[in-house]
Amino acid sequence: MVTPALSYPGVYVQEVPSGVRTIVGVSTSVALFLGTAKKGPIFKPVRCLNYTSFVDRFGDDASAGQLAQYVRLFFLNGGTDCWVMRIAEGASAASVTLENEAGAGTLQLTAKDLGLAGENIRALITYSGLQSEATFNLELFSWEVNSAGQRVKQNVEVWRGLTMDPASPNYAADFITQNSKLVNATDLNPVPVPAASAFGTSLSGRAVPSAGGFQANWSARLGSTVTTNLFKISIGGSPYVDVNLSGIVVPGVINTLLDAIGLAIQNAFAARGINNIIHVPTGGGPGNFEVRFEATGPGPVRRLRISRVNDNGDVYIRPGTPAGGQQDLAVPLMLGTEQGGLEVSGLAARRPAPTGISFHPTIATFTTLAGLTQADLTDIRLESIQASGIPALQTLSLQPPATPHVRTTSPAGGDAVSLDANAVSPNGNNDGVREKLRIIADRINQFAPPAGHTWPWKAEVSGYRLVVLPTDVLEDNFLSPGFVFTTAVALAPNSFTNNVHYITVGLAGANIGFQTSAAALASDGTPPILTTYRDAFPIVDKEVDIFNLMSLPPDAAIPIDQVYGEASVFCQQRRAFLLMDPPTAPGSIWSDAQTAASGVAALRIGLVRDYSAVFFPRITIDEGGLKKNIGPSAAIAGLCARTDNTRGVWKAPAGTEADLRGITGLELRLSDAENGILNPRAINTLRVFPSGIVNWGARTNFGDDTTPNDYKYIPIRRLALFIEESLYRGLKWVVFEPNDEPLYAQIRLNVGAFMNNLFRQAAFQGQKPRDAYFVKCDTETTTQNDRNLGIVNIWVGFAPLKPAEFVILYLQQMAGQIET
Repeated sequence: MVTPALSYPGVYVQEVPSGVRTIVGVSTSVALFLGTAKKGPIFKPVRCLNYTSFVDRFGDDASAGQLAQYVRLFFLNGGTDCWVMRIAEGASAASVTLENEAGAGTLQLTAKDLGLAGENIRALITYSGLQSEATFNLELFSWEVNSAGQRVKQNVEVWRGLTMDPASPNYAADFITQNSKLVNATDLNPVPVPAASAFGTSLSGRAVPSAGGFQANWSARLGSTVTTNLFKISIGGSPYVDVNLSGIVVPGVINTLLDAIGLAIQNAFAARGINNIIHVPTGGGPGNFEVRFEATGPGPVRRLRISRVNDNGDVYIRPGTPAGGQQDLAVPLMLGTEQGGLEVSGLAARRPAPTGISFHPTIATFTTLAGLTQADLTDIRLESIQASGIPALQTLSLQPPATPHVRTTSPAGGDAVSLDANAVSPNGNNDGVREKLRIIADRINQFAPPAGHTWPWKAEVSGYRLVVLPTDVLEDNFLSPGFVFTTAVALAPNSFTNNVHYITVGLAGANIGFQTSAAALASDGTPPILTTYRDAFPIVDKEVDIFNLMSLPPDAAIPIDQVYGEASVFCQQRRAFLLMDPPTAPGSIWSDAQTAASGVAALRIGLVRDYSAVFFPRITIDEGGLKKNIGPSAAIAGLCARTDNTRGVWKAPAGTEADLRGITGLELRLSDAENGILNPRAINTLRVFPSGIVNWGARTNFGDDTTPNDYKYIPIRRLALFIEESLYRGLKWVVFEPNDEPLYAQIRLNVGAFMNNLFRQAAFQGQKPRDAYFVKCDTETTTQNDRNLGIVNIWVGFAPLKPAEFVILYLQQMAGQIET
């Protein structure tokens, strides 16, 4: 006890530890099953608290093996908690490489779980969002067949705002791998090399004359002669900064105006304490952003462009908040995607291509399309589906539209835009490209096909992209056919991308060549062999905190009894108990009591015998109306759990109350005499009594009468394991404590309290505690040399309750009373 520092006269209060550290008993009936299944993760232990949760992860198809049957019997007989690991030899995962819009591989998706179940995973990629040319969205799900035989989406995951920028917290490769339960993602080009074409750009959607009146035309839009000078800008991932161009007097030289805008932006960042945003003068020089004019064609009109240079950073512009008599400039000049401009991330080209049909204007196409009028849009061609199932090309006329679109001209002249009376936009419907795409999308969505035809298309606008998708997916490999919309000016063919609706992770869908490549077909592998179990045990050791009972369904390519030796060693290391089935290998099957008694010696070769027990004969279950014989170990595991819960781990899981549930019979019916042959050989028998089918044995494999052992009986071994594991976990606080008598006293107190609690539950022999157990830890058990070596020796002894195997009834007939 540490005395508090005394500095003033008065009363000091200090709390003193009691030294009591309660030791809590660990679980005794958590089972572990290793076997094969049709679905579910391979080599990943999964905790199941009921049979329903097992079916959700692994299914109940018994064609792959007996794992499902074993787990079901465990829960039917009283089990409440188990770990299940699906194992296989040579299993592989489904994967697919997603390509960008240029057809180059960029992001690989690989199913997290090995096996064919990964082939059911689908991916949907969209570009909708506030930064539609910087980020992408990924929807993942798996196809599952419901009870009605319908294919439905399950395990749906939607991840929005993903990016290919390794510096971003939404970096797709890391974010998907860490958060998705379905797939891992790998960036195939994790360190992109900056290129001139990859610089982030924000391009105005409004063209302004730059010749024959340059100074007058631009003075009407920004600078000291107007009040529309405010916008917000983010450069290279910086916070949005307010920029005010009201101090600029528009000069008669274009480059001078560009330098003035660039310096105003740089000064706005500096005022916020951000000094690494430096303008590149038009004459050249160091810096990381520049202001340029983008020519819109042969005519003397230009659009304002702000670009990030020297790296792959982005530039985004939002409307400014009116203040000090100044108004927003972003809307009238169409700066920013939402205002009708074009914003392209420096890493946008590395994103996976969107699914479906996508029209994505290049800068040239953007400029051309923005300047079109409604009269310039003529028709769209898409396929409809005839009643015969044959596709038929349909032409959708864009003339006349449902609501007239008229051409308007701004008072300044030379600034023509179209007006869509139905559309809603922040720019008074003068949206250039977005307006045209909305017109097309409306016509696709409202089109009524001819009689006898089905219209399978829907359309949406994401940023400045038009996306056309099927209304339903008829097949996994449903390919969206190309479409064409005709205008007065030819559009670049590379503005169109055709892709499947849903991308298959793996080769189950024929999507190769349509923005995907290098897909790998998954495999469930082959049945496990001995090395498969050897690989599985270390995984269990690392990922499963505790299990007490192990049962191995005979799902291996080898007889399961060849695995028991190494399995029992693993159980010994983990303080668990192995429950064994009769041999199934040809030539060693136990067909009757005699072959069992003579064959058990061969079964026990290589076993840790006191950490295992064998049960005979096999049990019979009803599987879809058919009788099937399977091993009893899983049912015994459930019985152990039930007995532990009602009587305690020190009670043998045998006797008339140890009835087996969920079974219809036994492969063999044994008599008392046959039981008398098997019991001395420590073969635990299952018997048919009038009260039901019960377990009628409780011996470990070390319980053979010819080899006496302290752990002859299952309840004694399991009680010892329970005490060992509980004390192992409950005494970790002792490590690094001062090694002296105060510590020994605390150990005796806490261990003694734990053992006394077991005594009060009738776990030991004896009427008094000193007859039932002892705890010794003092200077006698721990010498000075032990202390010097950092060792504390604790002796704990207990008097176990042995099961009453043989009940001898003495019956005496009373002789007639002889009167004296």
